[in-house]
Amino acid sequence: MSREAQIDQKNPELHREWMRQALGEARRALEDGEAPIGSVLIDARGAIIGRGHNTMRESGIVTAHAEMNAFVAARRRIVPGESIIMVSTLEPCVMCTGAAMQAGVTTVVFGMRAPADSGTSRVHPPDSPNTTAPQVVGDIGADESRALFHEWLEQHRDDPSREEQRQFIEQLLALTADGEMPKPVPEFSPE
Repeated sequence: MSREAQIDQKNPELHREWMRQALGEARRALEDGEAPIGSVLIDARGAIIGRGHNTMRESGIVTAHAEMNAFVAARRRIVPGESIIMVSTLEPCVMCTGAAMQAGVTTVVFGMRAPADSGTSRVHPPDSPNTTAPQVVGDIGADESRALFHEWLEQHRDDPSREEQRQFIEQLLALTADGEMPKPVPEFSPE
């Protein structure tokens, strides 16, 4: 593929547009009673190749995170050696960040920080020549993502079957309360 056909992965307007798509997935999760987290995967030309939202509660699969579901949806559209952008409404966890590196994701764009999990600052690429360290761009659509978590709490606050989800969301909101300075997202660079 020629360089002219590739999109500018650092374009903040594109980040916001893709985040709107991921927020739509998060809204679907909220409507399904799941934690409102959504993700989309973008190819080198700017096309969405995979969409996903959390389905952990419905599926009973603890790895059914939004990002992992987006990878499943994109399974045959990921082209080795081509740029992939992963957009998530919440900072990816260690599992999802590791999967992104393994899949060749070149840029991770996320909305709200996840200080307790923060895979983007805890996972470092192995020395394998086929594993990449993505650029990380945070705080795109964070307020919208936060609002969805507050909406989830309003809908499920008194439901005892949601205790585990509620604890996760309450902790997330407490750790990212307004007025606190978020920790910086480290830049990874191949050595």
